[in-house]
Amino acid sequence: MKKILAIAAAGLLTVGFVGCNSKGAAGSSEAMDSLSMAFGDLYGAGMGQQLRSMDSAINMEQALKGMEYIANADTSKNFMAGLQMGMQIAQLYQGIEQQCGMPINKSLFMKHLREALMKTTPATQEEIMNLQTKIEPLLNKAMEQSPKAIANKKAGEEYMSQLKNDKGYTFTKSGIAYKVLAAGEGKNFSDSDVVKVNYVGRHLDGTEFDKSGENPVPFNLRQVIPGFAEMIQLMKPGSKVTVVIPGELAYGPQGNRGIEPNETLIFDIETVGLDDSKPAGPKIQMPIKK
Repeated sequence: MKKILAIAAAGLLTVGFVGCNSKGAAGSSEAMDSLSMAFGDLYGAGMGQQLRSMDSAINMEQALKGMEYIANADTSKNFMAGLQMGMQIAQLYQGIEQQCGMPINKSLFMKHLREALMKTTPATQEEIMNLQTKIEPLLNKAMEQSPKAIANKKAGEEYMSQLKNDKGYTFTKSGIAYKVLAAGEGKNFSDSDVVKVNYVGRHLDGTEFDKSGENPVPFNLRQVIPGFAEMIQLMKPGSKVTVVIPGELAYGPQGNRGIEPNETLIFDIETVGLDDSKPAGPKIQMPIKK
């Protein structure tokens, strides 16, 4: 009895399954019916608690459909292996939609999956690696064509166009725009420097997404986004600027934590000076490259 309850508890923690391998006559007994109802009550209560802790607005009817589909499925070894891999594919679908802003073409995906899966000889490791190298450029292209990426690129271009009417801004050949607030003294920084910086990062609407805090942050200029590195190399110790960095010189179509695809960013930067200790890298992740 204790063993069965322990299995039930473990199942609730992992959203797993409890099964009985009955070798008796077909049909159900009163005892088994009572046990089935008790397990149903227990799992329903436990899973309801778990699901609502994950999402208070969860649609229980939809969640139940998913549970019943798996729970009532064929329990053969081959089918269950396919179910496990199907869950991985479902997670891939979700990840691509979140990253690209639009859903994957499931029919094309499954057509090519079937063709690759049904080959009589398994793929070599070299073939797998060659397939992997094709993914990144195709993923980048898909992300560039996402509605968010297109909208953000347009918003950035419009913002930059408006800045051209502000004589305080200078535009570089690469496309960043900056306004000098304090010139600083000494010689300009180089791309091999580790520079201590005070900064605030803002979206185009003015809301902050990151800042250095009370102490300046050391940045290796070879490890930051291109527009940020370019700006600091135009600065001297003690310089202060406001710089606007277009998406292609920031985090591009892939975006970053809290940064949407192709988003144009604004940074207020003050360079304090060189960091002689040359640390491996700051804990703050922006404007570090993704």
